[in-house]
Amino acid sequence: MVIEPYKYWRIVYFLIVECRYKVIYLAENQQEIWLESKKNRGNTPIIRLFQMDLDWSNWLSRDMERTALNAERIRRTLRKRSLKVESVYITAFPPVDAYDHLVNHLFNSPDKKVQINTILLDRSVDEWEIAGGKITNLNDIPGTSEERDDQMERYKENILELIKQNEKEERQLLNFGKPFISYLFIVVQVIIFLLMEGGGGSNNSETLVQWGAKVNYLIAMGEWWRLITPIFLHIGFLHLAMNSFALYYVGPLIERIFGNGRFFIIYLFAGFSGVFASYLISPSLSAGASGAIFGCFGALLYFAWQFPKLFFRVMGWNVIIIIIINLIFGFTIQGIDNAGHIGGLVGGFLATAIVHFPKKKSWKIQLGALLITLLLIGIGISYSSSSGVSQKRDQSAFIMVNNYINDEKYDDAEEVLEIIETKNNENYYFLLSYIQLKKKEFAAAEKNLQKTIHLNPQFHEAYYNLAVVSLYDKNLEEAREYLQKALELDENNPKYLLLWDKIKE
Repeated sequence: MVIEPYKYWRIVYFLIVECRYKVIYLAENQQEIWLESKKNRGNTPIIRLFQMDLDWSNWLSRDMERTALNAERIRRTLRKRSLKVESVYITAFPPVDAYDHLVNHLFNSPDKKVQINTILLDRSVDEWEIAGGKITNLNDIPGTSEERDDQMERYKENILELIKQNEKEERQLLNFGKPFISYLFIVVQVIIFLLMEGGGGSNNSETLVQWGAKVNYLIAMGEWWRLITPIFLHIGFLHLAMNSFALYYVGPLIERIFGNGRFFIIYLFAGFSGVFASYLISPSLSAGASGAIFGCFGALLYFAWQFPKLFFRVMGWNVIIIIIINLIFGFTIQGIDNAGHIGGLVGGFLATAIVHFPKKKSWKIQLGALLITLLLIGIGISYSSSSGVSQKRDQSAFIMVNNYINDEKYDDAEEVLEIIETKNNENYYFLLSYIQLKKKEFAAAEKNLQKTIHLNPQFHEAYYNLAVVSLYDKNLEEAREYLQKALELDENNPKYLLLWDKIKE
């Protein structure tokens, strides 16, 4: 009575149903199958089952070499650094010649990335233990051949149905929604960019402020919408093109996996998280969708955490490498708001954990992610009242003052200066004096310049401006004294040297 095909399908059924393995390869003749554990344990081996009556050990040796080649292909497909394989032969009897040197010994590939343990399950073996379970009474079969064949067909039907169901679930997981919101966001940010270009230019700080860029001191004054609006603004065409290109590729992928509504939440919350993190850490005026796009990467990392094998089979290390490269660029290239990138990445991960996957629930993860998110927001709000954030808020105001001065908008610059809380510093008094000097308020300018050099005697530009004030007062001797002091501190300054040539004796 031939019982090996029945044993083969019984073991396959046991591994798939009882031990939660899934099929990664099934031969056309269905006599060879490769299975992978669904459990996320890195040391769980791949199972390879082969049903064939063995005659000679030389065939077994050649097949072991073929198995090693196939295992290497599977290792590369799964993007694993190393792979363990349990290669199991279902056979009535072992080879007729010497074979002990081939079985129950670890076989390593030349590069040692693949390790294979060969096992023979012949009629002398009645049980087999594998990671995740133990199957016994291997030689216990139905009494008649008809009963055996019927049971074997039921095994096969159930297994093939489970394979189809698993493939369908994976397809549904990767293709739940049709992208729409991603393209809408691209259109919105392009339209806003064109409107900004027509209304002063996207590189113009005043235009950016008017459209809702992140400005720390304005957010602190209650303009909370600036934690959202910067997501849709971009500074220059290259900035717009790079972020639109990134969103075009990564956005639809997230939208297909999580659906339109979830993507909308993930993208906006990640953008908010990026702007909020930037507000806490960076004083610079900023705008852009980078934080929200990093939130999409955070969503992919959540996908990788929940479905690591599917993630690495479909996307692999490429996504992680892109994230690392972008973060490295952020730390090494000046002008990139890495705080916004990291904030968006974390925000995207947490938002994805909260909304989870369509038609799936994981209340522990979702509730835990919600509590962590609320905790981090609470910590951020509490930290926003610290002296460090207050200092950055004043720094952002000073940046705006300088921008207004460069644009010769002195009234606007003076208005922003009045908002600054920490007024007792040399920068405040110098900028105020500069504005007053431009408005020809010489007495007030001199008073504030004196305060500047009192706080910082090395402030050479303050001495230069005092020389200018003295010239307006027609006090040439005093102007020379101030200018000499400026030159002592910065002897090669061309502006100082030019004025000295005009007023020296």
